[in-house]
Amino acid sequence: MMWKAAKATYVQEWERRMKEIQQVDQGAYNHLMEIPAKYWSKSRFNYFPRVDTLVNNMCECFNSVIVEAREKPIVSMLEDIRVYLMNRWSDNRQSIVTYAGEILPKINKKIEREFDKGGEWLAIYAGRDKYEVSSSQGNRAKFVVDLNLHECSCRKFQLTGYPCEHAMSCIRKMCLDVKNYVNKCYRKQTYVDCYQHVIYPLNGPNLWSRTENDDVLPPVFRKPIGRPKLRRNKTGDEPRNNGPLSKLARTGQQQKCSYCFALGHNKRTCPRKRKMEAAAKKQNATAQAKKGAKKGAGTTRTPKPNKIPAKTTTQPATRLQPKRKSSTQVGGSQESQTSSKRARCSSSASQPQPSIATVTSPSRRSLRFMAKTPPRAWKALG
Repeated sequence: MMWKAAKATYVQEWERRMKEIQQVDQGAYNHLMEIPAKYWSKSRFNYFPRVDTLVNNMCECFNSVIVEAREKPIVSMLEDIRVYLMNRWSDNRQSIVTYAGEILPKINKKIEREFDKGGEWLAIYAGRDKYEVSSSQGNRAKFVVDLNLHECSCRKFQLTGYPCEHAMSCIRKMCLDVKNYVNKCYRKQTYVDCYQHVIYPLNGPNLWSRTENDDVLPPVFRKPIGRPKLRRNKTGDEPRNNGPLSKLARTGQQQKCSYCFALGHNKRTCPRKRKMEAAAKKQNATAQAKKGAKKGAGTTRTPKPNKIPAKTTTQPATRLQPKRKSSTQVGGSQESQTSSKRARCSSSASQPQPSIATVTSPSRRSLRFMAKTPPRAWKALG
């Protein structure tokens, strides 16, 4: 309701909107009446700016760009802002060259919206470019339009600089060109003229010439207590980042579920979603129970025999190094060693060698047969 009062372009509509606010909340009405209407309502704005904006979004956008530059000293901050503006002006100067229209694109969209709304009004020509426009919806609203002076009694034509919906109905009736009734500040040529000037580049400190004067030193650095602030100080009615005013209240707003697209609840408390989740859980539980019953009805399998025999690890015995002997002792010892080796070879040849039994692993077919039958039926495999 407050926004409707702020967007009212003429005084009579603003008064009606303020009465509606008074009937709902007397405190809000008193608070708005304490603030002069020329600061927040279009009904009191003058015609010079040709802008229908109510908020300071342009200032906030520029403020967010220079957040890092604001922490630097004055000269460095101004240098960063100059480079940003130089780059932005160059981009805008190049982008408008390829634009083929005569009216700027965003204003074109607004004019198209007003042209569509103009079909809801009936224009009656009175003479000398003056028209009486009445509503075709059955209400008693009427406005006077003067196309020669680019004026309408709703004041929107004068505030914005392009035809309002009432003036659009007159233009449609007379089959006139809308471009002739748009202010020159919205034309392509005006945009080109604004950015025709160039912000020239500058040399760095390495090319500056030294002077006889002393260097300007920065002030003594004093580190304040706490974390440095990056955001501006907000007024009392603006939302804070902490406390009860951290977020805007949702009182009076109707929730819409993103799951079933019904009104009155959200996705977390959706009854349809809960029913679907409960049915899915029940279906999963029955499937798990069926799988468990099938596993319990089958026979127990016997463990498969190991194909690879276990390896036995033996630790090697520690050898002792013998002492050196004389040449005569070495010769005798070698002869005794050869004779003992011959005796061992003869004894090993005379003794019978034990036979090594080869263990063959059962085939897959036999393993399947053993898994399906009791042990007493395994004799058939032999």
